[in-house]
Formats: sequence, structure tokens, C-alpha cells
Amino acid sequence: MSDLGSPYYHVTGNIQLKATRGVLKRITLNGLGTVGICTVFDSLTAAGNIVAILTIDVATSISVQPITFEYNARLTTGLYLEYSAGLVADLTVMAE
Repeated sequence: MSDLGSPYYHVTGNIQLKATRGVLKRITLNGLGTVGICTVFDSLTAAGNIVAILTIDVATSISVQPITFEYNARLTTGLYLEYSAGLVADLTVMAE
């Protein structure tokens, strides 16, 4: 990692962010339109090893915005985020 910080990705739906190993540093919830679940996989798709399950609800969004979830988790395959049906959330994901 350089002293300039980690690369970041703006996420608003299902997406593969990395196709190689690396490190998931943090996920920040910037805003919420509709409640739901975001599942974070150490994978190339919405299957395989689960790193985290973020249950994002109105109380989380209203009480503290933005809110950051720290991980510093080693990824062996890649990084994929899957939004549940109906979830409308704006995330920033920092991963290397």
C-alpha cells in the first residue's frame, strides 16, 4: 500500500470488484434508499467464501451517516458484492 491510501470503488449494485487476491480494507455506507442485505464474497461471483453479510436498515442509515465497516481481510480469489432484491444503497469499498 502506498502512502496515498487504498484504491476505492463506488458501488450501487451487484459487482465484481477484484478478480485477483488482495485485501478488503473497509466498506463505507454513504446512503440508503431501501433496506436490505449486501453479501461480500471472496469470490468472482455471488458464491463461495463469504467475508461479510451487511444487514443495512433504516436505523443504521439514519443514526450515523456515513458509517464505516473495517475488515482488513485477506482475499484469496477476488471480491464480489451482491445486493439483495430491493436493496438500494450507496457504498464505497476500499480494497487492494
